[in-house]
Amino acid sequence: MKTTEKPRAEPKTDRRLKPAPRAKKNWTPEEDAFLQDKWGSLSIPALAKKLGRSVEAINNRRYRLGCGAHLENDYRVSLSQLMNTIYGTKRMESYITGRLIKAGLPVRWHRTNACRFQVVDLKEFWQWAEQNRMILDFSKFEELSLGAEPEWVKEKRKADFERGQQVGRHNTSWTKSEDEKLRRMLSKNQYGYRELARELRKTEGAVKRRICDLQIKERPVKSKTRIWTESEVEILCDMVEKGYSWEQIAEKLDRSALATRGKYERLMNPAYMKRYYRGNGAEYQDIYSMKPSEVLARHKAMQDVKFSEAPPPDGTIITKIQGEINAEYKQRLRPAV
Repeated sequence: MKTTEKPRAEPKTDRRLKPAPRAKKNWTPEEDAFLQDKWGSLSIPALAKKLGRSVEAINNRRYRLGCGAHLENDYRVSLSQLMNTIYGTKRMESYITGRLIKAGLPVRWHRTNACRFQVVDLKEFWQWAEQNRMILDFSKFEELSLGAEPEWVKEKRKADFERGQQVGRHNTSWTKSEDEKLRRMLSKNQYGYRELARELRKTEGAVKRRICDLQIKERPVKSKTRIWTESEVEILCDMVEKGYSWEQIAEKLDRSALATRGKYERLMNPAYMKRYYRGNGAEYQDIYSMKPSEVLARHKAMQDVKFSEAPPPDGTIITKIQGEINAEYKQRLRPAV
């Protein structure tokens, strides 16, 4: 039998050839210096675009240069690293973080390659912290753990440590024994907010809130009203400037923490007594950005202002207004009758 051979396939002429591998581009000293200077401040894709190289080439080169982590050579730290350093815990509490961000903590987003996380500029942080000492707790903040520190941090750290010994940890849950002790002390009608807070190792604000939560009818004994002297106002503003808590300032002035805080808020804003407009009016804007020294200077400047009494109103005008009010009142009562 004759075997039929299959015709050989003709070679394809349109076969595409693979491009030859691109010649490696040597790194110049200028490029190495640029990569080391900008490492940490620019993202890896941005560095690749600036140098005209791939992301893989940037990663390989930075390993050979020993650049380390992305934020090691930068003046910024991640938000989690900042919270761990200040509060001494690896677990970042969302309550504390959200409170600080709401108060204006300078947080920005930073991108490396595919990762995106929040970072804080240390220079901006220290400027913000100086204006918001009251909401920070430096009791577990080790000295020089974030590099150079302002001079006021040392006294703030000491004040927070003393406050922790006096009050205890912030935002701790109430136990059943503490609730029973609170009810028992209130039933005796002998203790005020200051004595209750000292006995329970809580803040006066926490005691006041707990009484409302438990719906206890008894109330603490009111302390005697005392007029604030100029020396007490100076001590108040000075201790607020240094970052002491309201409990520590109240202990120094022999007053309650609630009265101390209320006095300082009235010093910040003389219109504070308008309770219905508290926090809503235009006169309340930017009052929390004032330094305690500025609050004290404005208070002393207002002491020299003399107010002149208005002349007493005419009796005929008062009689006329009173008659109009009585007529309107009678007019409203007629349909009901």
